Amino acid sequence: MKRSRYVLVLLLMLASCVPVQIAPAITMEKDLFRSKNWNVAVVDFDYEYEGEGDLNGTNYKSAGKDGGKLLADLFSGELSRLKNVSVLERSKITDVLKEQALQQTGVTDPGSAAELGRMVGADAVVTGVVTDYVYWSNPAGSGSTVSFSIRMVDVRTGKVMLNGSISRARNLTDAFPNAQLTTKELVDAIQNY
Repeated sequence: MKRSRYVLVLLLMLASCVPVQIAPAITMEKDLFRSKNWNVAVVDFDYEYEGEGDLNGTNYKSAGKDGGKLLADLFSGELSRLKNVSVLERSKITDVLKEQALQQTGVTDPGSAAELGRMVGADAVVTGVVTDYVYWSNPAGSGSTVSFSIRMVDVRTGKVMLNGSISRARNLTDAFPNAQLTTKELVDAIQNY
């Protein structure tokens, strides 16, 4: 009997160390999104390199300067799993961005996203913003946090048909595997919406 109490106490202690995970936030024009097969362009997500520092006793370090490109690549791979979505090759999009000098200004508003989509022959464009792509450590442990949001714009109308956001802090997990799991989880939520 004593041993089972110790095991229970140990399990409760371990459970209290696991970060609470909030479900991904999704808003979707469901009828529009499901109305056809979409040819989608995914552009590099906006990302401001976080560097390293200390926040309330937690040391953090950015997982890399290319967080926006990496998450866009991972997201486009996961997005291609959806039955009604075909994802354009991202190098084609990068070439058009360079040619049109949009890479420096970014594709942040629905109007510029729709313009880019028309240039590359897409029906929709996905843009995103990465707010966290960091490793962290504190006296209680270490891990990584990945947070980003996306939106999908209908090129024809300029209407945002899909918004999604997710944030995942995972103990004992490097940032890249966390990014893989997090993008998969967001696309799963979109699929099941």
